[in-house]
Amino acid sequence: MMGLLVYKEKLKNFYAEHEFYVNPIIKFISAFIALTLIKKNVGYNDLLTMWPVIMGISVIMAFMPWTIIITALTAIMCINIFTLSIELGALVVIILLIMLLLYFRFTPTQGIFVLFVPMAFFLKIPYIVPIIAGLICTPVSIVSVTFGTIVYYMIAVIGKNADAIQNVASEGTNAANLNTVLKMISVNNQLFLVIAAFIITTLVVYFIRRSSVNNAWIIAIIVGGVVDCVIILVGALTLNTEYSIIGVILGSVGSILLGCIIQFFVFSVDYSRTEHTQFEDDEYYYYVKAVPKINVVAPEMNVKRINAQRKKKKNWK
Repeated sequence: MMGLLVYKEKLKNFYAEHEFYVNPIIKFISAFIALTLIKKNVGYNDLLTMWPVIMGISVIMAFMPWTIIITALTAIMCINIFTLSIELGALVVIILLIMLLLYFRFTPTQGIFVLFVPMAFFLKIPYIVPIIAGLICTPVSIVSVTFGTIVYYMIAVIGKNADAIQNVASEGTNAANLNTVLKMISVNNQLFLVIAAFIITTLVVYFIRRSSVNNAWIIAIIVGGVVDCVIILVGALTLNTEYSIIGVILGSVGSILLGCIIQFFVFSVDYSRTEHTQFEDDEYYYYVKAVPKINVVAPEMNVKRINAQRKKKKNWK
């Protein structure tokens, strides 16, 4: 355990010293993955799906704030959908504009979830999303989580039904095209089930980890993973939605493990040295529980170089 704590401190120190370089690398990787997923699922624009263009855009986004990155990725996705169908592109733009306006109004500092949620779905780790949101954010993060979920299902629906959309568009029936897509999204019980599960799980994790019980974070992670799994499975049976029971269970277990790893790096405390104290003022009594953080100083390695200096003897004749 001590070795892991030392390793964590080394990582924290490395990030603190090289933050100027690490942040752009993280943004570049995130943007590149997002653009690759857009290319794979709704890549209908030949120019924006070229690998040199994707690399160039990713490099530019590496030096932008997250809000601009999210806005730019949204615009790129809309351009791809416009290439498939003008009417569908207009519909998606309207929906996304409403979402972005609400996002900038309520959760401008937690907008990374709008990007992270679709990526988590495509990478087959969606159940970690509400656990992370509940651990490191406030309940307002459910707005970004919900928007990210909607974005994913919009991309998924359009990608799976691209042929049908193109056929309807080729017939010139614009109204039928829009009605087809709206019906696909509005009757998607899986979308509403996942949104409900993520909102409830985020709130459960948040309120448990904010409690004063020992190991609150670990309890929040485990309970959150179980709650998410139960809601998904019960909802799938009730709504006749196709879900792999084994996949949901394994995904929830994996999310719990990932949550524990995040907890180790974000919240390390020593409950064995917990102290309780109380005091009062003119209006209140205060009962305080103080739990010390685990602070480990990474050992520094000092290397000493010993250079053997040979003295030349001078022969005097």
